[in-house]
Amino acid sequence: MSLSWNLSEGCNPFWADDKAAAECRFHYAESSATEEEVVKDDMETALEKAMELLNGNVKNESLYFMVEWDRPSSTLRLAVTNDRKAQDAADVVTCRFESLNRQLQAEGPDSVAACSDRVKFWAKDYLSTCTEFMNYSLVALYTDTSRNETSIV
Repeated sequence: MSLSWNLSEGCNPFWADDKAAAECRFHYAESSATEEEVVKDDMETALEKAMELLNGNVKNESLYFMVEWDRPSSTLRLAVTNDRKAQDAADVVTCRFESLNRQLQAEGPDSVAACSDRVKFWAKDYLSTCTEFMNYSLVALYTDTSRNETSIV
């Protein structure tokens, strides 16, 4: 299934308390996937979308490519950001997996944690072979909690 991309300026359609939202354009989509292979494909599609926007997003102050997974809502957020992880580039990609979220919440905390581990692995797998990403000296970081608690992808 292919994702249908939309644009929201200055407002993250999935995270109302997104502090960086006012200065960003959100390229967003929703996935109805629940099967692992389809979820992986949709996540890779979101990563591809972020790579399409990479050239326009990387500036002198850019240091990180943030892969953020919001466990409570099963929402992926991809952004280029500065050394303090505070100033995101203009274009942010976000994808919500609402059907997957309902399934994970019904299965319990172990399934939620296992899904987060898979998301991190898929991001690492994708970025480690992505030519567009390799053209920049960005450090890929992953978090499923906060930007203060990240790990290298």
